[in-house]
Amino acid sequence: MKGTICTVNHLDCSAIARTPKQRSVIGSLANLCRKLFAWILEREGKRLSRLALSEMTDSQLADIGVTRAEARREAARPFWD
Repeated sequence: MKGTICTVNHLDCSAIARTPKQRSVIGSLANLCRKLFAWILEREGKRLSRLALSEMTDSQLADIGVTRAEARREAARPFWD
């Protein structure tokens, strides 16, 4: 029995259909990739924030209520923390 014709390259859709288990694995991998990407973006945001903090002048730090020692300590933290 011939399967449904897909609109992409006129392929037989049944030839490229995925089983429920394959869809589950693909969905899990996609979810893992999304979480990893979000984690990377969050870490990059912290890194950039700490870099900006380390480059602030004493008067800028005083404006936000942070001492130079606190700024240095925060800037020295690892990106994963």
